[in-house]
Amino acid sequence: MRKNTITTLSCAAFLLVSCADLDQAPVSETSDKNIPQTDADAIALVTPIYGPNTLLSTKYSYMSDLVTETTVSGENPNGGGGMLGLLKWDGTNSYITSVWSTSYEAIARANDAIEKVGQSAKVSEAVRRRVVGEAQFMRAYYYFYLVQFFGPIPLVTTTDGGQHTVRNTETEVYGQIVADLTAAAAALPAKSEQAASDIGRATRGAALAALAKTYLIWAQNDDALSEAERHDRFALSVEAAQKVIDSGEYALEENFHDNWNNQKRNGKESIFATQHYTGSSLQGDNTGGNHLVHCCFSTGFSVSLPHVTPTPTREVEDSYLPGDQRKDVSFADSLWRAKDNSYFHFYYDADGDGVREAGFARYKKYIDLDNAENSSNSRAMNRTILRYAEVLLIKAEAINERDHGANDDALLALNQVRRRAFGENIYSTSPQSHDLSATGYDDFHNAIVQERSWEFVYEQKHWFDLKRWKVLVKTIRNSRLAREYPEYNKAAIDFRNYRYPIPQSQRDLNPNLWQNYGYDGSTLTQNPYKNVE
Repeated sequence: MRKNTITTLSCAAFLLVSCADLDQAPVSETSDKNIPQTDADAIALVTPIYGPNTLLSTKYSYMSDLVTETTVSGENPNGGGGMLGLLKWDGTNSYITSVWSTSYEAIARANDAIEKVGQSAKVSEAVRRRVVGEAQFMRAYYYFYLVQFFGPIPLVTTTDGGQHTVRNTETEVYGQIVADLTAAAAALPAKSEQAASDIGRATRGAALAALAKTYLIWAQNDDALSEAERHDRFALSVEAAQKVIDSGEYALEENFHDNWNNQKRNGKESIFATQHYTGSSLQGDNTGGNHLVHCCFSTGFSVSLPHVTPTPTREVEDSYLPGDQRKDVSFADSLWRAKDNSYFHFYYDADGDGVREAGFARYKKYIDLDNAENSSNSRAMNRTILRYAEVLLIKAEAINERDHGANDDALLALNQVRRRAFGENIYSTSPQSHDLSATGYDDFHNAIVQERSWEFVYEQKHWFDLKRWKVLVKTIRNSRLAREYPEYNKAAIDFRNYRYPIPQSQRDLNPNLWQNYGYDGSTLTQNPYKNVE
């Protein structure tokens, strides 16, 4: 099938080249040294940059969902994932190490493609612009996660870099991300201009949406910025988000579930998503490789806990307002089992009265409802990364931060997301019954916080949100899960958890990689996060 092009080619290339750390030879020295001679050569060089991203779905989820108060794990508590769920990670954790090494492998591929395609006199200008734009977008994408997870990190943008490198400041890293995304937005085609075989590749809209998100998060995360610099970045976030909106390329799905309906992939709300089709896994099997799908339903139709599951406190699930369609799309207390022609309940009903007495819901977004029995094994659903609803909420939040209060534009963006949730007229010029009207800074910020918790369940955003809002420790420590279920160890959250440790294997190879505060080997004696909450 043509739609498998990206993941299939990425698989082959990823298996050929593997850089486990920054001190190995750069890709340009280990891969084919020939400069691309045709447009096809150039495209083949950029395609493998997407491949590592298909391996990161579970890692991102464990490091941004499982470590918070919303999610618990049924995994072995002594394994890498189990230790993350219990907040007991250190610099040897396999998931943390894998995110670092996989990301830098992909960045090395991007650097290789940018340099080689740029040197070729035989690649057409149109393909050169597109291919380099894709490579720049993907390089920015990997750095975007790395800088949020680890803080200052090595910034490598050439094929001869990476050995004995130092950690660049967050300002430098975010600056490079913005430069790459700006260049990508100028070079890439719109979604409507893509050929069907190119679906899943970066587009202009994806670059602009990522740019809007980066400016917002940069302003909130980088302590080195002045207030004037923060204001400028909030304004630039609004500007980039507005370009996505004005493009007319995207719209909200009226049916929230259509964002995860396997029969309607890459729909009008989807801006960027990892493509997972059967046979596209990089792990040598015949699955789609999306372990978000596997982990949320690994025990299938059973009350046994899967690898990740909503907490027994049901704090998010029970917070939805009546009639909000997002609740039933995001969570499943029960699920229709076709072979039994009945609903299977993921809870205990000891006295048979139909009332849930104990048990855990399932994350429903990543269960393929057309193939629920085999969903965990097939693992063939797209991983949603950027969608239009987030652009609207980014715009609304950035306006509130820029102006220290909301205006009509911010309210409209927020209320469009709410209207969709309740099946109301999304684009009506008349007020709808669930519209919000609060424009004061604090009230509007609280509304954004609440809306994101309802909208982005199990979409790898929650930890990043708590971190940038500077409420990570108090939110998790004060949760019902921390208070009532000590077995999950969430009360152990500490300010050091604002960053993950630099993997010990990397520090062994490169002593220039100083360790983050609070972890073994760190020379930092003062808590850099103590004043954030």
